[in-house]
Amino acid sequence: MHTKPSSLSWRLYRASRVFVITTLLSLIGILVELSIFVLASSVILLTDLFHWAVDTVLEVVFLITLVLASKTGRRFPWSTIIIESSLTTLSCIIILGVYFYMFTGYLFSFMESASVSTQNYIPLVATITGGVLTLLAYITLTRSYKRYRIELLRVDSIHALVDVVAAVIASLGVVLTAYTRNTAIELLFTFILMLFVFHSMMEVFRNNIKTFTGGQLDAVLSMEIREKLEEEISRGINVVNVEARKLGSFYVVSVELAVDPDTTVLQIHRLRKRVVKVITGMSELIYHVDVKFNPKYKWEEKRNRKTPLHLKKHYKK
Repeated sequence: MHTKPSSLSWRLYRASRVFVITTLLSLIGILVELSIFVLASSVILLTDLFHWAVDTVLEVVFLITLVLASKTGRRFPWSTIIIESSLTTLSCIIILGVYFYMFTGYLFSFMESASVSTQNYIPLVATITGGVLTLLAYITLTRSYKRYRIELLRVDSIHALVDVVAAVIASLGVVLTAYTRNTAIELLFTFILMLFVFHSMMEVFRNNIKTFTGGQLDAVLSMEIREKLEEEISRGINVVNVEARKLGSFYVVSVELAVDPDTTVLQIHRLRKRVVKVITGMSELIYHVDVKFNPKYKWEEKRNRKTPLHLKKHYKK
């Protein structure tokens, strides 16, 4: 299935393998930070731990999306995407709820004892390890993007670079807090790390909201594809509908064509290949094309079908 090194499906498949690696790195990061947190609880480490959790959800989203997109010979499963979006949204809400529950507990304990939670340098083991893992993910994603030219790899490499900065800030916060025992410094670095958590969550929520509301439909690109198809494909074939939807950083295009009922299967197969070639040639961000064929008479019946309201008006006349 994935034997042609230059084909789109092969590149998408290889890119999905890269996200398997980055997801595993994220899981390792969570396990390391969780283990250290049990030994030496720190609100800075707690915030960084939940940042890792949200990033892992994001990696899983990218992985599932690319795996589905690599199935170029099948119709794109939008219902699966909606289920996946619902589950990731729910996961992020649970993560956020658990974090604020634990953070509230920290605030109450701080009010009682007025001492910092970062008492030693042990949390550095987790933050430095996390930084190394994130840097490794960044290098992997950057090299993979240069090879496979899949836009999601570039997007996630930028996100990984931001996470490297977050790891540096977390490490600096641990050092300064443990050295000075100053609660203001601990709270300052905690709130800075919260911004990274919200940044990751917004990436998840933004795409999911668009999936639920249909906001990922690109009307301009849809019209451009429609005009291009009307120029390129044979006469006698009608372009019924074109929808270009943005998913993450790439596009999935659905095309509906009306053809002569006597068109052979071989002709339809050749026409499909031509349509896919024309559309994917318009932009490297178009990674998946669904083509649906209907006999012309069905399309004409659908177009000329009278609504009940129209029939009622006609009857009164």
